[in-house]
Amino acid sequence: MVDTGNSTKPLILSIVGPLMNKVKLSMISAKKNQQLAGKLQGTINLVAEQLLPHWLSENLNNYEEINNMQNLCYLLAMKTQQVFNSRIIHTCIDQNWDLKGFKQVLVRILRQIGASDYDEVTGLLDFVIKT
Repeated sequence: MVDTGNSTKPLILSIVGPLMNKVKLSMISAKKNQQLAGKLQGTINLVAEQLLPHWLSENLNNYEEINNMQNLCYLLAMKTQQVFNSRIIHTCIDQNWDLKGFKQVLVRILRQIGASDYDEVTGLLDFVIKT
């Protein structure tokens, strides 16, 4: 019988890693909202390179939580693509929906990993949504 605990460890970490790389690359090569991408880049790097790997290693045996985090990272990758690269000519209403979705997914990830102070990030996103 195969020990699934050790054999799934690299797989679990590898699914979130490429998704967060997609998020980072979408922001680096932003075709729209470039200033917002620049301001959020440090936060995204911190989440992708420090907080998520630590959270994943602590929750390695909790497959439901890992699955939820993978789903959130997938949603963040899709929302990041929409906010920073998709459809350069975009109505204001659609752009606000994309930004609101991006904000909600990012906040859910920050809550899930136990980040306590992200008011500056949400304030920045709220400001961009209102303008």
